[in-house]
Amino acid sequence: MASVNLLLILIITSIGVSFILIRLLLPLLNEILIETCGTATRSMFWIRFTQLMLVISPLLLVIYFTPTDSVHISNHARELKDGLFRILLGDFIALAAIGRVIAKSINTPKPEPVLPASMLAAATEALHQRETHSAQ
Repeated sequence: MASVNLLLILIITSIGVSFILIRLLLPLLNEILIETCGTATRSMFWIRFTQLMLVISPLLLVIYFTPTDSVHISNHARELKDGLFRILLGDFIALAAIGRVIAKSINTPKPEPVLPASMLAAATEALHQRETHSAQ
């Protein structure tokens, strides 16, 4: 397999895997981003940014690390396996970075502190005594 053919196969595979991921994530991502960003325009920017990251990240790894010298390509199956690994690694890195940013931006209410019953009774009694003393 010529090095150019290998590179083209890996580029096409990379773009295909990225588009599958984009297709799977788009409906959910759209809802989450509209909620967290506040407007459809802001959310559309981040959706496009995410789509670009999911395409560019694996392509960078494939283009940079795929051998283009025919001398180095001796085992075609190994080269395809390594290329697929780079594609999936690139997508994983992009998804991890995007997921981290989205997770940080989601506002979740903090749970109310829970006091044991004995501490709650003591705190209530202390408040009651303070109110009684301040009223006198």
